[in-house]
Amino acid sequence: MTRVMTGACLIGAFAWILARDRIWVCLFIVILQALTFREMVAVRYQQAKERKLWYFRTLNWYFLFITLFHYYGKNVLIYFRDNMPANVYDYLHHHYNWFSFIFYCAGFVAFIASLRKNTLKYQITQMAWTITTLLVVVVQAHFTFAMIFEGLIWFVFPTTLIVFNDIAAYFMGFAFGKKLINRPLLKLSPNKTWEGFVGAAFWTVVVGYYGAGALSQYHWLTCPGTYPTECATPLYFQRTEIYFPGPVQAILQSVGIQWESINAVPFQLHGIVFALFASLIAPFGGFLASAIKRAHKIKDFDSVLPGHGGVTDRMDCQFIMSLFVFVYYTTFIKPPAFDADEIFTLIQYNLGVDQQLHLYSRLSQALKHHMK
Repeated sequence: MTRVMTGACLIGAFAWILARDRIWVCLFIVILQALTFREMVAVRYQQAKERKLWYFRTLNWYFLFITLFHYYGKNVLIYFRDNMPANVYDYLHHHYNWFSFIFYCAGFVAFIASLRKNTLKYQITQMAWTITTLLVVVVQAHFTFAMIFEGLIWFVFPTTLIVFNDIAAYFMGFAFGKKLINRPLLKLSPNKTWEGFVGAAFWTVVVGYYGAGALSQYHWLTCPGTYPTECATPLYFQRTEIYFPGPVQAILQSVGIQWESINAVPFQLHGIVFALFASLIAPFGGFLASAIKRAHKIKDFDSVLPGHGGVTDRMDCQFIMSLFVFVYYTTFIKPPAFDADEIFTLIQYNLGVDQQLHLYSRLSQALKHHMK
């Protein structure tokens, strides 16, 4: 009951955040990253040794800060652009990478200066763990930001698939576990069963197909930008007749199915791919989390979520899913060329006023020449 009540509260809070503008969603993701980082680095803390290193934990949090600054600071700068003088914005935007590098150098020097002979091995091991955590938590999840502004559906849909797959695996395992295959799915997770894994994959694919079609109807999910209201619906969210490739038709005909095409939203076919990844690959993020907990002899990463454990216990599969969505979208879905809106955005936020005026002058001359 505690687990169910906490889950209901989490879903309610998630729905409330989605109802805000997308900056709130981005802030929510950053908070989740910070909480997950806190739980991950805490796994390897050894209090007895750290009493001799008075700013050791401070360095861990400092490296989280500079990583977040590097990946998200420019977006914050762009967001507040209209609230600062143009020359200040141009200066900060142009020197942004330099500031990131300076912050990194300060942390690098501070870490080397903190090394002590008696705790040298522990400090280096802990720093390696911190860097690995930053790669897994921040670097993977930051791709979610890019996808949110392509359309909120690229965040909501994959996240929902992960949650559904986890729930389906629990109930399928509870109902049918070890009745067909009497051995666990992995030795790392003896409670995970083959029946739960395969059954959850089947139902996740079903939900992925029909859920993708249902969510494609809502403009507030499919429209790109920061404050979307209405937009021209991209082709992959429009229902159309989709013809199967020749080899697929041949396979269907070999089993007596005479289908040449299907009337569907193209995103539904992509939804099947997302569902397969959420079912077959993403759960291994959870298996890794289980291995970490077993190695350090803990049940949960934290107790901040009653009945669920810590934030990491709920996010362990989400990070690799967010990376997959970005790679898949940019490779197989997004058109390769820039459109007019993207070019305008790049010019607006990456060129100073003088450069914009120079570009405007050259573009005007080119258009006059072309119109002659």
